[in-house]
Amino acid sequence: MNTPAGPEPAEPVARRVLVVSADIGGGHDATGRALEERVHAIWPGSRVGWVDTLEVMGPGVGRGFRRTYVTNVAVTPWLYEFFWASLWRHRWFAATAKWFTGSWAGRRLGPVIEGFDPDLIVSTYPLGSAGLAWLRRHRGLGVPVGAWISDFAPHPFWVYPELDLNVVVHPAALPVAAVAAEGSSLGVCAPPVLDSFRPGDRVAAARRCDLDPDRAAVVVACGSYGFGAVEEAIRALVGIGDPIQVVAVCGRNDRLAARLAALDVPPGRLLVRGWVDDMPTLLQAARLLVTNAGGATALEALATGTPIVMYRPIAAHGTANAALMAAAGLAETAHTPQALVAGVRSRLALPARTVEVPPDGRLPDLGLPAVAAARTSRVGAPGDAAARGDAAGDAAAGDDASARGDARTRGRAGGAPRRRPASWPLRAQDAFFLHVQTPTEPQQIGTVMELGARPDGQPVTRAEVTALLARRLPAITTLRRRLVDRGRWRRPGWVIDRYVDPAAHVDEIHVAPGDDGGAAVDRFWSEPLPTDRPPWRMLLVGGLPDGRTRLAVKLHHCLGDGLSVIAVLRRLLDAPEPPRREAPAGGRTLLGRRGAPAPERGGLDQARETARQLGRTVRGLARLATQGTAPRTPLNRRLDSSRRRLLTASLPAADVLRAARSCQAHPSELMLALTAAALGAAHPAPVPERLRVMFAVSRDARRRAPTQGNWTGAVTLDLPMGAGPPRDRVAAVRRSLRDALRSGEPEAANLVMRAMGVLPAPLHAAMARRVYTSRRLNVIVSYVPATFPPRVLSGAPLRAAAPVVGLADGVHIGIGILRLGGSFGLGVLLTGALADVGDTVVAQVRANLAALLAEIDAHPEGGPQPEAGSTPATAGSTPATAGSAGAVRAAAGAGSRARGPRDGGGPDGADRAADGPATDDAAVPGAPPPGVPRCA
Repeated sequence: MNTPAGPEPAEPVARRVLVVSADIGGGHDATGRALEERVHAIWPGSRVGWVDTLEVMGPGVGRGFRRTYVTNVAVTPWLYEFFWASLWRHRWFAATAKWFTGSWAGRRLGPVIEGFDPDLIVSTYPLGSAGLAWLRRHRGLGVPVGAWISDFAPHPFWVYPELDLNVVVHPAALPVAAVAAEGSSLGVCAPPVLDSFRPGDRVAAARRCDLDPDRAAVVVACGSYGFGAVEEAIRALVGIGDPIQVVAVCGRNDRLAARLAALDVPPGRLLVRGWVDDMPTLLQAARLLVTNAGGATALEALATGTPIVMYRPIAAHGTANAALMAAAGLAETAHTPQALVAGVRSRLALPARTVEVPPDGRLPDLGLPAVAAARTSRVGAPGDAAARGDAAGDAAAGDDASARGDARTRGRAGGAPRRRPASWPLRAQDAFFLHVQTPTEPQQIGTVMELGARPDGQPVTRAEVTALLARRLPAITTLRRRLVDRGRWRRPGWVIDRYVDPAAHVDEIHVAPGDDGGAAVDRFWSEPLPTDRPPWRMLLVGGLPDGRTRLAVKLHHCLGDGLSVIAVLRRLLDAPEPPRREAPAGGRTLLGRRGAPAPERGGLDQARETARQLGRTVRGLARLATQGTAPRTPLNRRLDSSRRRLLTASLPAADVLRAARSCQAHPSELMLALTAAALGAAHPAPVPERLRVMFAVSRDARRRAPTQGNWTGAVTLDLPMGAGPPRDRVAAVRRSLRDALRSGEPEAANLVMRAMGVLPAPLHAAMARRVYTSRRLNVIVSYVPATFPPRVLSGAPLRAAAPVVGLADGVHIGIGILRLGGSFGLGVLLTGALADVGDTVVAQVRANLAALLAEIDAHPEGGPQPEAGSTPATAGSTPATAGSAGAVRAAAGAGSRARGPRDGGGPDGADRAADGPATDDAAVPGAPPPGVPRCA
C-alpha cells in the first residue's frame, strides 16, 4: 500500500493528459475537472483530453447504462444491492465481471489512447479503469495510469492491481481498497474537487446566493439525479421552523424540482434550485449538508468544511460510503425523519464554524506527480538491462506483470521460457514503414536545426542537450518506445521503457575551421537506427563560427510522420519567455472513438457526411487502380548504397508568400511547382515529360496532434518537366493537386493502408514493399504545414530548420519544406551517387523563385484566375484545419489575415493559442487545397 516513488522532473514539463470519465451522474466528471485544474497548475501548458468511456463503448451504451443505473437505484434497489454484495462475496463473480467489462471498454479505448498519444492517463470511472487495466495486461499500456476513486468507500470494481496507483480520499478507505483488489498500489489524496471548494466567509457567501445570512442554511443535495428520499427529508426539515432556510438542489431532476416547488411551505423557508453552477459558494454559505450517497457532493462539502448528514443512504455504494464516513467521524447518519430533525437541531445548536482561508491559495495535493513518475523512474544505471532494453530488462522496462513477479511471465520452475512481454501493437500505417525498410533504404525522418549562440556567447553542448532530455523524457513517451517482436504472423509491438539513457542517443563532433559539418551530417543520415532501443538519435555539430551549432535529429519512420517529429521537437524546445501559468479553459476537448474531437453534428448530418466520405473513397480507389506505373527515369536506377547526401537551404518567407498571393496559390502548391521546375532542370538528358511524385496530405482535422504515429495519407501527382512560363507551371500544379484531393485518393490510400494491416505480417510486408517502390513513384516531396515560432534549446535560439524525409526502394530523392519564422527551410536528401543532382535542385529552386518574382514584377496583373470549384468549402470536403477555413474567408473577401494551416495541436498543450499564428499561408487570396498537405 505504498505510493510509487519516482523522480519528478526539476522543471514543470508540459504533459498530454487523458481523462477517462463517463457521463453517468456528475461525480466522475467533477473529479476529472479537479484533476484537470491540478494538471494545469503543476504542469503549465499541458494539453488535457477527455473521453467518455460509455460513449466509446458503442452507440447507445451510455444511454443504456444510465437508464439501468437510475432504474436500479430508484426502482429496484434490492437488485443493485445484490449485485454490489456479490462483488464482495464471490471473487469469481467480481473477476468475471471486471474481465468482461474491461475487455469491452479496453478494446474501444485503445484507438482513443493511440490517437491522443497521452503521456499520463487519469481515470475517474470504474469501467474506464477496467479498460485501462485490460490494456495494461494485454497490450502493454506503458504510460502511467492512475485511478481516482470518487466514492468514499471503494468497491472491487474501483481498484485494479494493474494500474500504477489507485487513489482514495481518506486513510480510512485504504483497508477497504486493499481487500477489494489484493496487490494493488494504493495512495491517499485530498478530496479531488476544484480549488474553489474551500472554506470561506459564510455571511458573504449567503448574500451572494441570495440567502438570509441571519438564518442557518441547510442544503439538501443528492447528486445530479436527485435520488432517494429527498421529499421526505425536506418535509421534515421545513418543519423545524424559521431558524433555518432549506435549499433543495435537484440537479437535473426536473420532476423532483416541480414537486418540491408545489409543497405548501411558508415563504422563504424553502428555496428550490435545479442545477447549481456556483456550488462552492452555496456550500460555503451552508451550515449543514444533507445528502445520501457520499460521492462528489460529500467530498466537496468536506473540502469546504461543511458538516454532513447522510439521510437514508441509497443502496450499495451509498450505504457503504455513509458507514465509512461515519466511522471516520466525517458524517452522521439518519434513517428516519425524527432522527434527521434531531441531528440537524443538535448541529445548529453548535456555534457556526470559523475556518480561516489559507493565505497562499495553494491547490491541494491530488497525487498527480506520484502517478506521473510511477513508470518513468530510473530503475537501473545506464548500463543495466532495464536501461539497455534487452530481454533481461523486459520486466523492468515494459512488462508490468513481470515487474510484479507474475509466475506466468517469469517462466515456470525448471527453466521454462518466458512469455513475450505484453506490448502495444503497431498500427498498420506505422508497421508499413518498418516492413519497407531495406539495408540500403533505412526508413528514418527528422530535421536539421541550426542553433545560435547562447546569451553568454557560448555554443550549446552535448552535456546540456542530454541534461535537457533527461528532464523531458519522462513526459515524452515517443522517445521511450522500443520495438519488440510479437511473433512471425503478428505485427511488431511497442513497449515503453521506464528509463532511457539520453547519453546513448546523443553524439557530438567538433569540426575544423571552414568545415560546416555537412559531411558528418551526411554520415549521420547514412547510418541505420538500431532497433534494440528506442529508434531515434541526435547529432550535435560544434565548432562552427560565432558559437553556432547544428543539431540533427532523426526518428524511425514507424515512430511517426513529419508532424510527429515537429511535435516532439516542440516539447524539447522552449519559448524565449517562461510559459504563463494560465487557468484551464472553461470547456474541454471530448475525444471520439478515434482520438479526434467528437463531432457535434446531428445524426442526419453525420449520415450525410459518412455517405460523402464513402463516395470520395470509392472514387479514390478507382483512381489508385487506374494510375499505372511511374515513368522510367535514370533517377530511379538501381543504387545499392546506403550513403546519403543532405543539402539544406532557406527561402525568404516574404518572397514565397508574395509569389503565392500573386499566383492565387497555396504556398504548398507554389513550392511543389518550384520543385517540379528544379527537378526538370536537374534531370539528366533525356528529360521525361513528367515525374510521378508522392505528396503527403491529410483530410483529418487532427486536433489530437500526437507525437507518435503516421496519420497522414498521400496523393500521387504527375509533375510537368517541360519548360514554360513560371505562372503557368504553378497553375498546372495547383490544378493537378486539387483534382487529386477532390478525387478521394487520400481517403482511399488510408483505407488501403489499414486494410493491408489486417493481413498476417509476412503478407503485409510483401504488399508494402510492392507498392512503396520506384514502380509506383519517382520522387517524394513533403510540405510540412507546422511552423516553429521563436524557440530556444538549452538557451540557444533556433535560427533555421530543414526537414528530412525518408526514401523508398529505388526512390533516391526526397524533398521536404518547412516554414520557420521568416523563411522556408528546404531539405533535399539523396543517395550519395546523385549528389550533383541535389546541388542543381537546390540552386534551381532559388532561381525559379527569382524568375517567378521577376515575372510578377514585370506583369503584376498577369496571374491566372482561380478556376471554378477550386474552393475547399465544396460539398463533401473536410477542411483539414482552421487555417483552411481562414483562407476561404480571405478568398471570399473577408479582408483579414486569418490563421494558416497548423499542425493540429502542439505537444506542449499551448498548440494553437500560445504559439500564435502558425503561418501566413491563409493570407494567400487563392484558396488552399481541401486537404492541407502534411509530411508523411
